[in-house]
Amino acid sequence: MTILLPIVALIVLEIGLFLAGVGVEKNTAFIEIEDGSEFVAFNPRFAGRYFSDFVPSVAFNPVLRDKPADTIRIVTLGGSSTAGFPYQFYYGFPESLERRLSASSRDQRVEVVNLGMTAVNSYTIWDLRSHVVDLNPDLVVIYAGHNEFYGAFGAGSTINTFGNSRFLKRLILHLKMSALYSGLESLFNRSPNEPGGGNSSGPDRTLMARVVGEADIPFQGKVYDMGLAQFESNMEDVLNTFARHDIPVFIGTLVSNLSGQEPLGSTPEAQALFNQARESSCEERGCNLDLFQQAKDMDNIRFRAPSELNEVIRTFATRDGVHLVDVFDAFAKESLSGVPGYDLFIDHLHPTQEAYDMMGKLFADAIMSELDMNAPSDGWPVDTALDPLETAHASLQIERLLADYPFFKDRSISEVADISDQLIDKYRSRSAMDSLATTLVAPPRPFSAGLIDALNLTKSEPISQIELRLYEALFHWQPFNVELMQSVIAQSIQNEQMDSLTVRLAELGARHTNDVYFWNGLGAVFLRMNHLQSADLALKRAERVDSASAPMLFNRARYYVAIGDTLLAQDYFKRYQAGISTPEN
Repeated sequence: MTILLPIVALIVLEIGLFLAGVGVEKNTAFIEIEDGSEFVAFNPRFAGRYFSDFVPSVAFNPVLRDKPADTIRIVTLGGSSTAGFPYQFYYGFPESLERRLSASSRDQRVEVVNLGMTAVNSYTIWDLRSHVVDLNPDLVVIYAGHNEFYGAFGAGSTINTFGNSRFLKRLILHLKMSALYSGLESLFNRSPNEPGGGNSSGPDRTLMARVVGEADIPFQGKVYDMGLAQFESNMEDVLNTFARHDIPVFIGTLVSNLSGQEPLGSTPEAQALFNQARESSCEERGCNLDLFQQAKDMDNIRFRAPSELNEVIRTFATRDGVHLVDVFDAFAKESLSGVPGYDLFIDHLHPTQEAYDMMGKLFADAIMSELDMNAPSDGWPVDTALDPLETAHASLQIERLLADYPFFKDRSISEVADISDQLIDKYRSRSAMDSLATTLVAPPRPFSAGLIDALNLTKSEPISQIELRLYEALFHWQPFNVELMQSVIAQSIQNEQMDSLTVRLAELGARHTNDVYFWNGLGAVFLRMNHLQSADLALKRAERVDSASAPMLFNRARYYVAIGDTLLAQDYFKRYQAGISTPEN
């Protein structure tokens, strides 16, 4: 009884706290968008379980709780590069992947649920694996590994209270699901420790400055080996879980800025290798890729994954159901010099928006090959460009990032705060979009609110291309605002010069809502552009949604006239005339 009483008391307390709702919202991975909604989205508060004073932003990718039979559902997992940093999630590679697969799927809708988060690593993927299984995905995409040292529970991170015991770290992640633990954590929540290199934590510091606990991680030293070991162990568990549920995995090798980013640490050997690599001839793509890689691997400040992690990733591809997407090799081939640098990266490891789009294509090509899908040869919207607010916002984010640790190691909190204020003042004094971008970072406010402000600034008659770009971004935050989407498309479709943007908007509406209006709009614009293969795909989807839709029947008749099939054209036109002659039409 002496032994059992405390245990029983804890169980009763746990049940009581659970019934009282303690920790329930924070520990629920996917939540209803509205009470009683059939749609769920990843819970932003759940993402906070990995940090003490920071909640990473998460993509808003609502999906039906019960996956429809005609849907291909994909989940993407990883860190900030999967999340799309420094851009909003709809400019990252998962969105590019979804657009490309949607354009190639004739009979099924495609959903991509982006679970990428800033500063997380394999422990988060390990923690999420059962929640991913619950989504019933058809496949999983993983691009992760850069944060094994300084990310949440990383081998050298401040967000790592219990040392480098994998057992204890996993135990803590299990305990975090407990109402009792959640309650205690809320009461005794601690701020991160001070980062290495003499820097201090504070609200003006970037996350990179705040997560570094052990700055000096020598090549193949104890902490280095622990980082590699935790990645391999966690990912083995993740892959085993997905294998048991017959979920294929597409995993990417890791890339970073090799030729443009000098070693972040102070290892003389790393700097010497980098200087030697830069002195080598880069004519005819002759840059020495191996030397640049060695310089990065010897860098003792490890924000960029070492090459050995790619070796581990390549071994995973020998498993049944695991497919390798060689992002590293593709970036090296695409780089102007043969070594990825600032032609493909916006900082030390985050790709430019164009390079993110390239990553989306790499994963899409691999998946389409496996699923026997073929992209249409004309017209479908698969690439994108930043809207003007995102251009300003991302630029400001990067400037603030590069002004702090580890790019400048000796700046104090006050110096960083002063520089941040100066950057804000600089942007406020420039264009309207630059000024508006400052309102989203100091202090932060919802990006959708900034987009609405930007639309009010750019409103014109007739609707402009800038407005359409901003509306496209807004629709990602308001995917069920069908009335607004239809209103915008009704305006843009009147102007033939806007066809490419109208296609983008209609495709986005169709993908998110499966509403026949958007499929018909796509078909009509594709017919006007003489992109007959894409028009056929869009109108077939409209017909599956509503076989009696008058616009669909009319556009179907136009399509068959265009390809010379007059008999089918007459059939669809007769059905169209019969439909519009009924009283309700």
